[in-house]
Amino acid sequence: MVELVSLGNSFPVEIIDSTDRKEIREALYHILFVPSDSLKPHIIDEIISYLERAFLIRSHSIKVFIAYSGLKVVGYVSAEIHPGYTSRNRKCATFGWLHAANFEVCRLLLDACQQFARNHSIRLIRGNVNFPKAIGGIGMQESGFEEQILYGVAFSDPESQIPQYLEKLGYKRDAEYVCMEVTHNTWEMGKQLDKNIKIRYLTHKELRDRKEELNAMARNVFYSVLPDAFGEDRFEEVMELFEQVPQSHYKLPDTFNPYKISQQSEFLEAWESCNLEKVNTFVHIAFTRDTDKLVGAIFCLPDKYQLLQNEPITRVNVDTVMVKKGFGGKGIFSSLNNIGQLTGNINGVTYYEGTGIWMVNEDAVRTILPHGRINRRFFVWQKRLKKQNV
Repeated sequence: MVELVSLGNSFPVEIIDSTDRKEIREALYHILFVPSDSLKPHIIDEIISYLERAFLIRSHSIKVFIAYSGLKVVGYVSAEIHPGYTSRNRKCATFGWLHAANFEVCRLLLDACQQFARNHSIRLIRGNVNFPKAIGGIGMQESGFEEQILYGVAFSDPESQIPQYLEKLGYKRDAEYVCMEVTHNTWEMGKQLDKNIKIRYLTHKELRDRKEELNAMARNVFYSVLPDAFGEDRFEEVMELFEQVPQSHYKLPDTFNPYKISQQSEFLEAWESCNLEKVNTFVHIAFTRDTDKLVGAIFCLPDKYQLLQNEPITRVNVDTVMVKKGFGGKGIFSSLNNIGQLTGNINGVTYYEGTGIWMVNEDAVRTILPHGRINRRFFVWQKRLKKQNV
């Protein structure tokens, strides 16, 4: 696709559909905005690694479009029909990592994405949905640009005009997400855990053994309502991250004494029932005492950006909170938060941020709002495509 646009020179803009890893890497190097210069090479490596896998999967339809004006990269976007992504249980196309030098370049790139969707008989397209999600995140950032970059959270150029371009091209804001810095160490409801509930920490192997149970709970809790839901491959992505954390992170201080940290019996039981140096202390799980069924979990993602820079892990992304239907009001969420912060503090974690909170889910927001402050805000844009006349 070649079209003349105004870029201050006479070169036409050409949209290239590329699968060349070297070309994609060079394009990202020139046009990708990353808030941290030191992390940009690592983030590009993660994107390239993801694309190398995605290009080989038959069930995964993906295109990378690069805009050139002469030899200069002036735009970039990826378009996907991800096998694990749905919007309100509907299959749809997505675009991500959208960067464009001006409106006309943006129009050409999105025209290519929209045609890609039509070629697969799909009439709904959403973005930014940046894959891999753990690096790119969901939505276009509209506030909180001053916050430190956090693994698993989207980031955008504060000077970008992309939202204005999208509106001009007929895209509508569909979903608003926020992140919240957790500002309270202790939540009152967490002091009143139901007597039939116990908290446990599991090893990586034990977590994998509970994969089906965890995925089943996630489906029942989220997938019927979320405008941006991911399938079960998300579990493997998270487990791979956990396995990258060095064992030294779990080393207990010589002065560790659980009774000096808390007097709450459920917490003491959880700590004393396992070897805290051998279990995954980023995942806090609630079970029933009588049946040993899983009824709640909080998955905290270690900030991989700290790992990539050889820093100790002090920050976590509270990525997923689940309480099984029928078990609300039993203090599970608050108790898992309370023990989660205490346990994390033992290993040096001092910062907690809840991410990907859908603002339409009023119950979840009402639960979390008293304990934190909204520090970032994002919007997902979508467009319903008309059939083209043949």
